[in-house]
Amino acid sequence: MTHSRAEGFQLSEDPEVWVAYERAIFTTELHRITNVITGIIAPHAKREPTDEWVRLVLEQLGGVQATLEVLTRMER
Repeated sequence: MTHSRAEGFQLSEDPEVWVAYERAIFTTELHRITNVITGIIAPHAKREPTDEWVRLVLEQLGGVQATLEVLTRMER
């Protein structure tokens, strides 16, 4: 990916470059979601195991985490 003020962001003509860039984004987001789950949500769930809010968040973010894991591992 390149950027210029005149043309903005530009992708290569090679689809493999697009996939590599997308996978890098998914990997970054996977790390961010994992850190939120382990650093914030899991301790909340441990202190308040019956809290419906934290259970919902944990379930939903767990699904996002699983999806990102699959996307970062898929072979093209």
